Amino acid sequence: PLSTTGINRSTMMAADLAAARKGRSFVWRRQSDRKPILKGPVMSRSDFAFEADREAAEHDREAAEHILFTDGGRLGTHKRSETVRTAYNRAFENAVEVGIGFQVIRIHAIDEAAEQFSIDFDMHMRWSDPSVVDVKEPDWEKAWNPMIIFRNEVDLREISRRIYVSDPSRGVVFAYMKFNAQFYENLELMKFPFDRQILHIDVSSFRPMRELRFVSFDERPNKIFAMPISQWNVLMTHGPDGVATGDKAETIIPKDADLMESADGSKYPRASFEIRVQRDCKFYLWNMVVIAFALVEMSFVVYSMPPTDLADRMGVNLTLVLTIVAFKFTFAGDMPKKAYLTWMDRYLITAFLALVAQTAQCYVAAVLADRDCPRALKWVEHSFQIGIFVPWTLYHIYLALFSDRMYLPWEEVHRQQKVQAIL
Repeated sequence: PLSTTGINRSTMMAADLAAARKGRSFVWRRQSDRKPILKGPVMSRSDFAFEADREAAEHDREAAEHILFTDGGRLGTHKRSETVRTAYNRAFENAVEVGIGFQVIRIHAIDEAAEQFSIDFDMHMRWSDPSVVDVKEPDWEKAWNPMIIFRNEVDLREISRRIYVSDPSRGVVFAYMKFNAQFYENLELMKFPFDRQILHIDVSSFRPMRELRFVSFDERPNKIFAMPISQWNVLMTHGPDGVATGDKAETIIPKDADLMESADGSKYPRASFEIRVQRDCKFYLWNMVVIAFALVEMSFVVYSMPPTDLADRMGVNLTLVLTIVAFKFTFAGDMPKKAYLTWMDRYLITAFLALVAQTAQCYVAAVLADRDCPRALKWVEHSFQIGIFVPWTLYHIYLALFSDRMYLPWEEVHRQQKVQAIL
């Protein structure tokens, strides 16, 4: 049978005879001593290979196929000759289809400041390799492999690996790998702390598209067994068996047209596994929003003081201004540093400006009181009370009742965080 340990002498002679009949000649060399001329993954995963001129490749393939997949060459049986023949043709002429899938075991943490997340996950792959047909124990160091890389990897540790032939009659190879990793993710935090994120495990290969293509691993659906994370909820729609359904745990495989060419002019395959998470905003609502809301509301006491008592009014306002500034610096380490303003940035700045505006109003009110302008003074006082405290109070009532409406729809989140194919 066809194996990675060699091809028998009679087969080599038969191949030479078949090639001679077509006016061609084959040169047989060990894989370690040659570089493939013909494209195709089969040229890199058998211990012996054909070398021929590119323009005569089709004639050589037909001759080799006739010898390799007939009973005369003793490399097959009538029962499965057509199956092996089909696999050989596909491997010789086309890119190898690698089914890929993931299982998320645990998400340890999401670091907004560093824009990274730590995760334990399993990755399983499946492909067909004609060189391992009927081979019980292939030499995986020499066999063909997908040459997988993780594009957004920061730190990666392989915990375990298992590769075996799941169907020897067809040469179907199954690979199972377990990783502990840290990945980079460009987080969109415009709505922080009401933000949703799509975390990606972005996979590619050193082999170009002409040699390898990723496909969905339908036989093994993606699963998420992730435990709850601090301040985050992992969104899953699971059936009773734990299998993720819907689009919450899907493998995204970009189309060829969406992939950009690399510097060498080749396109490389990509696959991306998406994990959808939503921040639990309660921590920030209770520890930041409630306190900032109370500080601004406390400034309302200045209107119980006479407008001419400028020192006491200014003292109350300036104390509250300094308090909210110190409050913002206290929580600065827990907030992401972005070039744009997040919702929390805008909220605290609004609270700060409200207190500053009220400080300026106290000065204007004192001037109007000294100049004996009661109508103007009354208008200024009422305008600030209505213009600042009424909207401020109403907004927080809405926030308390409908905080779930502050999150962006998942369609918008997906549009903002769409992974661009740069290869």
